[in-house]
Amino acid sequence: MKRFWIINLVLFQLCWFVSAGFTDIARPILVVIIMIHFVLSPTPKNDLRLLLLVPLGIAVDKVLIEFNLFLVPSSVFPFWLALLWCIFVISFNHSLRWLMDLRLPFIALIGAIAGPMSYRLGVEMGALQLGWNSINALLFLSLVWGLLLPTLAVCFRYITRPRLNEREA
Repeated sequence: MKRFWIINLVLFQLCWFVSAGFTDIARPILVVIIMIHFVLSPTPKNDLRLLLLVPLGIAVDKVLIEFNLFLVPSSVFPFWLALLWCIFVISFNHSLRWLMDLRLPFIALIGAIAGPMSYRLGVEMGALQLGWNSINALLFLSLVWGLLLPTLAVCFRYITRPRLNEREA
């Protein structure tokens, strides 16, 4: 499917919207959306490999929660947020592939801008509450995402690089 990136983009945005707007019922909906992605994906094995990046994203968000940058209602990490990380990293193979192909300084700049804006919109929609002053939170998130997104890109490139066995086939 040459145009699967469009399907992935729609599924990713749908996951984000459900996560931000309907956190109470998001879990089963996100599971179904991610399953749809894997059923339709032309590269399910490669997408599955990218799930190795999810723990990094969860760890970063867990640290942000521990620093009280975000307030969550329970001490348990929100499952909807873990699922959102799944569809986000899977999108590196599809609708966000263009981003993974950029040079690292550009990826850092995009991360420093887009990462905090995504969280800010999530706060505005009620998915998260800020525990910090808005400006300080956005500045800190800008630093975090300016480092995190290029790190994810480097990991993506390592995970998806052609393997010796695949080149011989």
